[in-house]
Amino acid sequence: MNGEMKFSNLKISEVIRPDTVDLNMHHIKNKDEAIQYLAGLLDQSGLLANKEEYIRDVYEREKLGPTYMENFIAIPHGKSFAVHKAGIAFGRSTEGFLYETEQGGGIAKLVFLLAIPNKMSGDEYMRVLAQLARLLIHEEFRNALFHANNYEDVINAIINGEELLIENS
Repeated sequence: MNGEMKFSNLKISEVIRPDTVDLNMHHIKNKDEAIQYLAGLLDQSGLLANKEEYIRDVYEREKLGPTYMENFIAIPHGKSFAVHKAGIAFGRSTEGFLYETEQGGGIAKLVFLLAIPNKMSGDEYMRVLAQLARLLIHEEFRNALFHANNYEDVINAIINGEELLIENS
């Protein structure tokens, strides 16, 4: 396993926490502010060893391809030695903000920032990312996030979505 740790069947619902969710990101004006802010939530919850190093790794990943996904969604992510423990920060901006990438971009209203420890295997990292992307394809899931009033609404939408993915696999 060449130093990589196996995170068997890691679920999104297991790595998103109340203190890493903000449903009122009206103060965010662009991608950089969103990444800085959401990384701060991950850092404050003890998931990062070094916030600035993690953010640098997120931007290195950004250079490889777009993380804006249409439907007002962005999923920036980074695999980093600066991550203690896998986590996801989720932010919602009802007005939206410009999420620019070298390949284009668009208006983002739902942003998931994934923090992945470097010790996680590449396969598991991609599986978590693919699971989130598959959930976000579903309009009902996106609508549940757009209309969530609190963390409980968010986590219930994620758990329900994960159950549907299991049933349909």
